[in-house]
Amino acid sequence: MKKVFRNLFYGLLASSWLTACSTSDPQPSSGKYGRGTLVINEGNFSQGNGSLSFLKEDGTIENNVFEAENGGNSVGGIIQSVQGYSLGFFANNVDKLAIVTNNQDKVIICDADTLKAVAVIQGNNAVENPQAFAAVGNRGFVTNWGPIADAFGPNPKGFLTEINLLTRTFVRKIPLTGVRPQGIVSANNKIYVADNNADKVLIFDASGNQIGNITVDNQPDKLVVDAFGKIWVICNSNPDFVNFIDNRGVLIKINPSTDQIEATINNVPCGAFNSKIAVSPDRVFVLSGKKVFAINTETNAVFEFVDNADFSLYGLGVNRITQEVFIGEATFTQASRVRQLSPTGNLIREVTAGVGTNGFVFYR
Repeated sequence: MKKVFRNLFYGLLASSWLTACSTSDPQPSSGKYGRGTLVINEGNFSQGNGSLSFLKEDGTIENNVFEAENGGNSVGGIIQSVQGYSLGFFANNVDKLAIVTNNQDKVIICDADTLKAVAVIQGNNAVENPQAFAAVGNRGFVTNWGPIADAFGPNPKGFLTEINLLTRTFVRKIPLTGVRPQGIVSANNKIYVADNNADKVLIFDASGNQIGNITVDNQPDKLVVDAFGKIWVICNSNPDFVNFIDNRGVLIKINPSTDQIEATINNVPCGAFNSKIAVSPDRVFVLSGKKVFAINTETNAVFEFVDNADFSLYGLGVNRITQEVFIGEATFTQASRVRQLSPTGNLIREVTAGVGTNGFVFYR
């Protein structure tokens, strides 16, 4: 009997370990605000009024929750992204959030359950026009455009910021000459960075050393990891800045075990720049103007998921547990409307969040 219970214990432990190590979308557990959705509001660049809201399961929303938890201090600047991470054994249970905000050029690390700030990485050019964050092991990496005067010129001076996540301190800058680094994800104990200035996804080992690259399509933008550990990259391709909402890009699927491309899907509606992408267990979602498009990950078929006729879209997220889709309004002069949609695209509810809603973090 003891042997049976011992084997059962080790079996459950191994199962938990596999789940922790293989998760592609770590989520915070229910914290002070309960289960629900953290709404990321980018804010207006000139006003620097980026903020966070929390949409609860019962449909009520609390705005400015970061200020409420940090003595009235605001996030500051404009929030580019918020990414969860964990240094614990169960890596699918996020306990920290990295808030990346440019304009004020800083990364705020806060407790996921309380949203109280525990560290700020800022100053000495440690971050400069930062965009996104990813963690591998005890290291965090942030993509930075560098000087804005060079970012969209012939020779961008982009770089990665390395952060020691144990001490929550700046370690070093990793120069990326000629690169405008945009999206970043971790997979298979490596870091993948989209070079939006070219047609490459750069590969780094867990220590931050570049070990290779993958040729994709022009201007790779955001990256996301699906439930099977595969990386999806949306490329703006040859963006049409005149007919901005009619841009067509290329969606690339990468296997991080081999660093080979497994699928290339052409003519995908997307933005001409700063394209949004999200995944559910069987679909990849992208935004184009007022519409959300979905791509079946088995057949690679592209279809219109929803036509949000009354306002243009900027924010996108998918709760991979409920498979509900969240969209945010593209406005930077007033509070954004946020809509929660069913897995089939039906409206569940609409709430008003902060200015320029651009993304979501889901609490299970």
